[in-house]
Amino acid sequence: MFSSILAVLGGFAATALFVIVTTAIAARAVPPRAYLTINLACSALAAFLGGFLTARLAPDKPFFHGIALAALMCAMGLLSAKQAGDRQPRWYQVVLCTVMPAIALIGAFISGQVGGLY
Repeated sequence: MFSSILAVLGGFAATALFVIVTTAIAARAVPPRAYLTINLACSALAAFLGGFLTARLAPDKPFFHGIALAALMCAMGLLSAKQAGDRQPRWYQVVLCTVMPAIALIGAFISGQVGGLY
């Protein structure tokens, strides 16, 4: 059980760290009009990598761990959307809460395929 929790939290931490670093870089390097697009692209890559890593770290049933990561991402996305309120476009918040968890599931699935886990 502890290994499962660590797998999900490890994948989430990797996702969050990647997003934090790329967001800081994007905020300085891209024009404001392109920021949301670049941020979504970086978030998608982070979600994929987080799902991939979660499945790799999982002691068994890697895709179920990917589902747990996706649920955690969705919950955190909803919390973030509530805190951001009207400071972010609603479509952006919806994408973060729905598309990014789905991309994490793709990462978990591909990780299992590459690793021969299913």
